[in-house]
Amino acid sequence: MADRERFRPFTGDTEQKIRLKEAPLALVLCQLRWPDFSHLQGDLTETARAFGSTIDGYPVVSNLQEVAYTITPEGVTQAPGEKILQWHSVDGVWHVSLSRRFASLYCTSYKSFSDFLARFERVLAALETRIKIPLIDRVGVRYVNRITDARLVENLVEYVRPEVLGYTGLTGILEDVQLGSSANQARYLAGDAALQVRSGLVPSGETVDPAVPPVQVPSWVLDLDASSEKIVPFDVSAVLAAAGRLSDFAYDFFKYISTEGFLKEFGDTR
Repeated sequence: MADRERFRPFTGDTEQKIRLKEAPLALVLCQLRWPDFSHLQGDLTETARAFGSTIDGYPVVSNLQEVAYTITPEGVTQAPGEKILQWHSVDGVWHVSLSRRFASLYCTSYKSFSDFLARFERVLAALETRIKIPLIDRVGVRYVNRITDARLVENLVEYVRPEVLGYTGLTGILEDVQLGSSANQARYLAGDAALQVRSGLVPSGETVDPAVPPVQVPSWVLDLDASSEKIVPFDVSAVLAAAGRLSDFAYDFFKYISTEGFLKEFGDTR
């Protein structure tokens, strides 16, 4: 794809780029969602098989089941949700998911957005030819950053702006109390795009997403979920452009809150 105009609502800086040799990314995901369509009701097995045969590099197939929660006078009950079909690369790094209302691509070992976008384009092409989606109502791009090094977790103020740390920023003044977990959340809006920011300390053995395997040490997570929700005709080029803009939105926030200490620690290649 040709180089695009950069979207930098936080810094306004379209020139300087951050390139990290060892970016602490645990998950990168792009998702496309659409309304309910009559031709996708009933058994999706044959449709999914046709879709899966079109995307190369994902030979391992699995079936997942969403869990739906319903609040009743008796309390919260669980019920089986939508069926999700998933295709995996042999090394387990890349995953393509398809359900009645969405498709996604995610990876747990990230190299570059250009590589990711090229793979996402092939998924979109398969949606166009095999699933025949006429409209979409949401495009999303998500980055889950996770720091597991105890030395860094204990000194986060040296690596990110203190406003991001929330309760974590108080631990330095507590002598007899240890913070077991924390959660901070904010939502930013820029035009038709939204950025959901979640950050906090995650206890050993827990995770913020089933796609991210837990680690057996406490970790600090910065979860950036950018999205655009509007009903528009499905067009591959337009979706790729939207994904690039949303990636910029999340990237610029990361750039805005990172300190020179963070860039030095993870190998700034500017």
